[in-house]
Amino acid sequence: MILGSESGLMFDWGRRLNVAAKVVSALTYMHEEFVDNGIAHGNLKSNNILFDKNMDPCISEYGLMIAENYDEFVISHKKGIKSKDLIAATFKADVYALGMILLELLTGKVIKNDGFDIVKWVDSVVREEWSIEVFDKSLISQGASEERMMNLLQVALKCLNPSPNDRPSMRQVEVMTNALIEEEEKSISFDT
Repeated sequence: MILGSESGLMFDWGRRLNVAAKVVSALTYMHEEFVDNGIAHGNLKSNNILFDKNMDPCISEYGLMIAENYDEFVISHKKGIKSKDLIAATFKADVYALGMILLELLTGKVIKNDGFDIVKWVDSVVREEWSIEVFDKSLISQGASEERMMNLLQVALKCLNPSPNDRPSMRQVEVMTNALIEEEEKSISFDT
């Protein structure tokens, strides 16, 4: 679970950015490998991201949503009823879910079904130009780059676009995230 680390390791900006990049990379691979089979994750959430002993993220429960809705999927596929649209929508739903995970990494808030709408809250704070208020206070106190956090927030907001067709592909998200990793590595090499 992303924010429930029991390892005692500090979950600083570098670790969070690393988790984001590895999750995006894994999802990109899965989306490209399984798109012809129509198998998106379908149930992506932070509880389905586990860590190995090195604190590298591992995505669990891939494709379970398709298995749960398999009969409906097969019927629509056999009838040719917008099955490609259904498949595309499931992959775009993964992109939206990734945006939620990125928000969790940035805000330090765990998404719950308690009536609090984190997307609306972030949108309102960003609209009011108080973006710094969105970020986890521990990241600010550790001196994380505000600019790179803002850039990752922009990636998250693109993933959370209300219009599925306007969301980026997972490959596009990977390109944006890798650019942030490169910026982070350059800044670290300047500091040493």
